[in-house]
Amino acid sequence: MPANARERNATDWKLIPQGRLRAALERDATARGDREICTVLGNRMAESTSRGVAMLARAESAIAPTRDANSALTISPLRDGSVDDVWLMLTMFADEEKRPFPCAFSVRSIERLSDLYRAGNDGMCGVVLGESGQRTACGSRFRCVFCCVVGDRDKSLESMIREPEHAYMAGLNDFRNYLLATQWDLKRRELVGRSLSSAGYVRVQPDVLSFWERMNLLRYLLTLDALEIERAEQHDADLAAGLIPDTPENRDLCDVQFEMITPSQLVAIDFMLSMHHYAPHAFPAVSAWYEVHRLGRRYRIPKVDTFPKVPIRNHGRFRVGQFDAEAPAEGLRYFGAEQWNRYRHPGRVSTYAQTTAGESVVYFEQSDHLDVIAERACEFVTCSFDYDWYARVQAHAGIESARFWLNETILTLPTGKSQRYQEMAVRGQYFARLAERLNLTPTEMDQYLISHAVKEVQQLDLFSMAA
Repeated sequence: MPANARERNATDWKLIPQGRLRAALERDATARGDREICTVLGNRMAESTSRGVAMLARAESAIAPTRDANSALTISPLRDGSVDDVWLMLTMFADEEKRPFPCAFSVRSIERLSDLYRAGNDGMCGVVLGESGQRTACGSRFRCVFCCVVGDRDKSLESMIREPEHAYMAGLNDFRNYLLATQWDLKRRELVGRSLSSAGYVRVQPDVLSFWERMNLLRYLLTLDALEIERAEQHDADLAAGLIPDTPENRDLCDVQFEMITPSQLVAIDFMLSMHHYAPHAFPAVSAWYEVHRLGRRYRIPKVDTFPKVPIRNHGRFRVGQFDAEAPAEGLRYFGAEQWNRYRHPGRVSTYAQTTAGESVVYFEQSDHLDVIAERACEFVTCSFDYDWYARVQAHAGIESARFWLNETILTLPTGKSQRYQEMAVRGQYFARLAERLNLTPTEMDQYLISHAVKEVQQLDLFSMAA
């Protein structure tokens, strides 16, 4: 993974969510009349040279709160500690009767943490809890389960899944390996560019994962979720029947250990996928959930050879005008909802809405970021979406479910970003309708885009002539 991609992931998956959580906590603290909050960090200077340099630049302290670049208070109590110091501290709390002072985490939590590090190091971790003796730093390294930055193999995860207690994670390791092996298979990539030039062209070049590959990944994860539910139920039955010993570890394993796709996440995924030009029908992601969790279909992660790194070919640019050159597109505007909303939602000020650019679109509401109301998402996905829904939506255009999530306010848009999502919807609908007008399958549509793309120099010449 390129360095800039890692930086984007760190920003999108860690820094931005942490910032949102802190903002929410600060609002709560202000409402209670409390003083400002302080974020406790687990950074250590000795983790790496780069980490130490960064901590010094931020003037992080172990004994007093300091202000970061955003003027927020932070403190790093482990700043000067070693790995041995951390484990020694945990050892002091491993015996309930000998704890130096009360603390929030239980003895069982410490035992599980120690077991995780031992399991991640081929059972050879040098940490001994509750006893005196030599303690050495453990070689285990834990990260996001699908992280591909570590290389061809996640050795700690591979070590863990060799033990029966952690074998339930084997499918997660298979998924990670699949991601790594297929990242340079350009046939799994999207060809339609996301930016529109001033002359009305989009780039035709392998870019993000294609609609079909994203659907494959979703089905694999949904299958892993379903298999984990089945495993937990069977484990619970075996424990009740006396087929396995009644131990704390086995009691823990009676619970589902992970859920990769929650109903809220599924709704957000469905919203994005339903705006894609290759979405074959409405509610594509929810339909996949129904197939796995209600119809019992299973999509196993295939074993594939690693694709070698290859050059990314730019096929040129394809003319779309303002996404009106060869087919019409209205994007998120929903004429049916505009007629029905006065009856279904009489309390609304308007039956439709406008984007920040003034375009009429389906009714929507806004929040700090793209958000899903968890309770309503769960109710719709697990209760309302039955076989009648599943069969009926196969005949509806994909974009209709994007409009549905907005009109029913199950999903809210980021404040001030409505035009951005309208543009995404228009782009997807344009190519969907172009394929429909030309009577082309997705594969044929890709070939049409490639064969009708003009080279960059030609496109500039055309632009000059038009000017």
